[in-house]
Amino acid sequence: MRIVHAANLQLDKDGAHLWNQDQKIHHGLIRLGHFVYPFSINDRARMLSPTGSKTFGKGKANKALLETCRNVHPDLLILGHAQYISAETLGEIRAILPDIRIGLWYVDPLWDEEPTQHLRERTSLLDGLFCSTGGPLLESFATPNCPTHFIPSAVDAGIECHRAFETPEEEIVHDLLFFGRDKGQPDRRAFLQDLRDRLPDLRVGYYGCLDQPLIMGWEKEQIIRKSKMALNLSRRNDVELYSSSRIAELMGNGILTLTPQGAGLEKLYAEDEIVYYNTIDDLVERVRHFASATDERVAIARKGWERNHRDYSGTEVARIIVDGISRAGNPAR
Repeated sequence: MRIVHAANLQLDKDGAHLWNQDQKIHHGLIRLGHFVYPFSINDRARMLSPTGSKTFGKGKANKALLETCRNVHPDLLILGHAQYISAETLGEIRAILPDIRIGLWYVDPLWDEEPTQHLRERTSLLDGLFCSTGGPLLESFATPNCPTHFIPSAVDAGIECHRAFETPEEEIVHDLLFFGRDKGQPDRRAFLQDLRDRLPDLRVGYYGCLDQPLIMGWEKEQIIRKSKMALNLSRRNDVELYSSSRIAELMGNGILTLTPQGAGLEKLYAEDEIVYYNTIDDLVERVRHFASATDERVAIARKGWERNHRDYSGTEVARIIVDGISRAGNPAR
């Protein structure tokens, strides 16, 4: 099929965000054998703004997407985090291409009402909504014409290309690491400070939090590759199937990943593929155990890596999206 993929490819980041879900899903669509025309929403808005502002350029970006669909005449329009693409534009695209099918994928939390309002405003024009949150929250967005589908965070073998479980002991620089921000999140900061104080004898690396700078791109990959374990902390761990997309980046690069229980991730990862913990005491105990239990750590990390690349690749996520849209009813509204 012909597909226009209107997402945020973050070309302005000069490759620092090469791991974003937009790229992985885009590559997956191509690997499925489709012609996929990229439309990078925010980058296009900046290009079309006289000040380089995506806010001031969003009106022209909407017109550009309309013209792109007119020229490409796609079978599918797949939107990713397309807050700047208005419902009016989608209606105009449907008027020009009455047989087109439109889907939207979204991997940010669904519990914040204001940031997700744009999803509710567009479901009448969609043939499917695909989110990395499951359960009742996801189901609340479904309409008769727009079914909802869960998608896991995607990995890409060309992006998550490392196998930390194969790194020799002499190259290890961290026993445990965490990438993530704590600005405006006092509970997360307090948790990380407590964890640091409880592990004074281990090599723990914090990046983007506890007043340490965040690193990106290739440098970040090398830190993951040279570490034993990584912590997967999300904003909430009581929402069904929700996790930060860092879980894919970590496990896809073969590092033993520790994540809190409570989100039902057991439906995605068995206990021999990831390490679950309940409390900070439980976490500290598990970190200390796996810091020295090399064979067990490597075995779990390897299985987690295999699971992600086998079942949660960008190709498989793209397949869920394409199949979900294609199974939808008559797109004519």
